[in-house]
Amino acid sequence: MPCGRSPVMDCFLRLIMCVLVITAGVMGPGDMAQGAGLEQKRQFFVQAEEALRKGQRQDFHGLLAKLGDYPLVPYLLQQDMDKRMSLHISNEIHSFLRLHDGSFPAETLRGKWLGMLAQNGRWSQFLSDYRPQSSVELQCFYGQALWAENKRSAAMDQAAALWLSGTSRPKSCDPLFGAWIKNGGLTRDLAWQRIGLAMAAGQPGLARYLGRFLGPADKKWLEYWLRVDHSPGLILEHDWARERHDQMAAILAHGMRKLTRADASRAAQDWERLRQSHGLDLERFAAIENDVVLFMSLRFEPGALERLAALPEHLRDDRVREWAVRTALRREDWSSVLRMLDALAPKQQQDARWRYWRARALQETGANEQAQVLYQTLADEQNYYGMLALDHLGRKLEVYHTPMEASDAAMQRVRSLPGLQRAVELHALKRYGPARSEWQRAQTRLDAEELLAAAKWAQQLGWHDRAIVAAAAAGHAKDMELRFPLPHKDAIMTQARLKNLDPAWIYGVMRQESLFMCDVGSSAGALGLMQIMPQTGRRIAGWHGEKLSSSRLLLQPERNIRYGTTYLRRQLDELQNHPALATAAYNAGQHRVKGWLPLSPLAADIWVETIPFNETRNYVEKVLTYMTVYEIRLGRVPTRLSARLPLVHPAGSQTQVADFARGLQSP
Repeated sequence: MPCGRSPVMDCFLRLIMCVLVITAGVMGPGDMAQGAGLEQKRQFFVQAEEALRKGQRQDFHGLLAKLGDYPLVPYLLQQDMDKRMSLHISNEIHSFLRLHDGSFPAETLRGKWLGMLAQNGRWSQFLSDYRPQSSVELQCFYGQALWAENKRSAAMDQAAALWLSGTSRPKSCDPLFGAWIKNGGLTRDLAWQRIGLAMAAGQPGLARYLGRFLGPADKKWLEYWLRVDHSPGLILEHDWARERHDQMAAILAHGMRKLTRADASRAAQDWERLRQSHGLDLERFAAIENDVVLFMSLRFEPGALERLAALPEHLRDDRVREWAVRTALRREDWSSVLRMLDALAPKQQQDARWRYWRARALQETGANEQAQVLYQTLADEQNYYGMLALDHLGRKLEVYHTPMEASDAAMQRVRSLPGLQRAVELHALKRYGPARSEWQRAQTRLDAEELLAAAKWAQQLGWHDRAIVAAAAAGHAKDMELRFPLPHKDAIMTQARLKNLDPAWIYGVMRQESLFMCDVGSSAGALGLMQIMPQTGRRIAGWHGEKLSSSRLLLQPERNIRYGTTYLRRQLDELQNHPALATAAYNAGQHRVKGWLPLSPLAADIWVETIPFNETRNYVEKVLTYMTVYEIRLGRVPTRLSARLPLVHPAGSQTQVADFARGLQSP
């Protein structure tokens, strides 16, 4: 019993907490502000967390009482129960879970509670309290609970679903898998399926471990597959006509994939010899042919288009169909472009991307009237291809702004939602990650009118990323002030002036990189508004005569903007002063962009379309589009997209594009 309190006092304090929980759930934002001021309550909340962390429970409960209806009280109650987690407080936990079902505090508590129930073998209670979990460990415990409570069929299904993973499962899965295997759940096919997933995920160690579930003949083929993974050239020496196996296609595909990524042209020749000499049917091994052809195209290899054309249309996958068009575009072979466009799947042909390229190809082959009709259909679409179409039509570039207003009733409804209230308070406390998570969870339950109201509320708070996300979810694409805000304007305009950069470009890059989230970090490690990698940040700091003592400094908005614009300027200076090349380099790296340069001058819209990385291609298209919108937001006449897309020249060319930044610099 903490702090020597009596059971009566404990019950009394828990009663207070329950009252606070109920009150927090029903009171609205007007009530929230009554009593102690909101800023003071934020201080009380932080102090209560600290008191709880230090075990100062009397101070904690005193602060809890002062917080009243403050939206973040459930977090304190959850943290308190986390510290006191035991079977003895099950009633308290269940009360909290019922009152806050679906909220982040409740689901966080539920996860820990379920873990404790599993550790104590309380399987019946576990099933009663379980909700679908992202934690694989808890999913495995769920299967174990099903088994323990004689729900064997459901347990077997759960085990089979969990089994099919290319990575190792946690130890908590072992009892479930053991029961499943013992009762005949693991078949030869399922063993091979998981081995295939492991090999595809680059986990040969797991694949080797899984070999224990194979028979002797199958183990021999697994060992061969593992040798191929290490030395893919072995597939060229095997007698595939004499010795076959049902995993042969997977092993061949694995080896060829590695050979193709090393040298696509040579792999194409090797594959052709192998296929012909061993009688390997193209229909059965179409995936390998598609992979070879795709990588030849991605690397602009000679002979790629001919190889594409030789692959029967019904065997081409969607990626290869698209790269057939791009390969023809790179050659500026417009008749082939039209043929390859005709070979796209019907759904692909409806995409604005391919409608634009059909119009371009028709124009280049003299079918101007047909081209104009297609351009007209694209012109009203406010996207990259719509803007390009307007240029071809010679029409004025316009971006339509339709302000959206939320009703007072909708605003009142969203402001009273506990989830959004918690999100707003977490944001005010600069706990941006949890704030976004709370917001997103609440947002999934809103209708279109409420989504717009939520977007407007976020806009009023200066919470730009949530305003943009909520507006997009509501389908309000034409409120440009909502979707294209102007945060950090002073810093951006200052750096634009100092570095002779277009501020609209900086805004376009920043919006695409981080959606204006100053705290965000990518899975690759990039940080802040302009998503700067720590290693790059240290290099940029050196250019400024500074030292970056901690990567966390990149989260400072002013520093991030200063460093990001320096890096952007460097890309522009070293890549023909070409905005499309510099934008691509900001995303993928300058060394890659230099490798993608053409052998002779190439139209920039073709160059952008044939960027090998899907992410970078989409990135460039979006940034160029956003630039146009931001010109208008900055009070300027928008520049034609074609003016930003001059010819792309070969590497080493002395030709430089006129200083695009200087010409577009705002006053």
